[in-house]
Amino acid sequence: MRISLRELIGIVTIAGLLIGLTTSTWKLRRLKDEVGRLREEVGDLGQTEADEIAAVRLTSDQPLTYRFRVRVPETAGAAYRIAYSTWWPQSQTRPEWFAATPVPPGDSVVVMSIGRDVRDDRWKISTLVRNPQQTRRVATVLPETHVNVFRGSHDVVRTGIGRGVLAKPVGRSIRILEDRWLVGEGSLMLYGDSGPDEDQIGVYAELQLDDGPL
Repeated sequence: MRISLRELIGIVTIAGLLIGLTTSTWKLRRLKDEVGRLREEVGDLGQTEADEIAAVRLTSDQPLTYRFRVRVPETAGAAYRIAYSTWWPQSQTRPEWFAATPVPPGDSVVVMSIGRDVRDDRWKISTLVRNPQQTRRVATVLPETHVNVFRGSHDVVRTGIGRGVLAKPVGRSIRILEDRWLVGEGSLMLYGDSGPDEDQIGVYAELQLDDGPL
């Protein structure tokens, strides 16, 4: 079987195109995987309405460390904050907030952590809000009873936001973190609007209006 020069050139050209297409497909797949990994690390709130706040949970590879991306629209017309706590008192409808960190308009990364502060050797819960303009951090020393729980091994019930974006109208709040440590015989009992039957230690955080005392 004899192949003409024109046919040989055609075969080589087609082979080159197939190799190029395969290489481009492989590179595109790698880029998509990289974009997915970056979205998990830095968060992607996508497009939200101009009158909505939004939040999404990010990956974290450190124990007792929680990361989120939150958005407060530039036209919100109201100030927002991240309130945090490790204590939900008996029969109360919400946690007793320890303190709060202001959240400026735009997108911010929120990092919450519980652990020993190397500067004074005390266990604290801290909240850091970071955006292109500024970084603000607030911390609270934890009671010894709470420290003992966090240092132990317990089951945890998580009911805060997940990896999907949650948006709500301006004026509403988003409970971005609600992890309840199950400690004691009554710890498995679920509760509704009436609050827990016993004081509930956990990690709680909320994106809420900054419109007065906590």
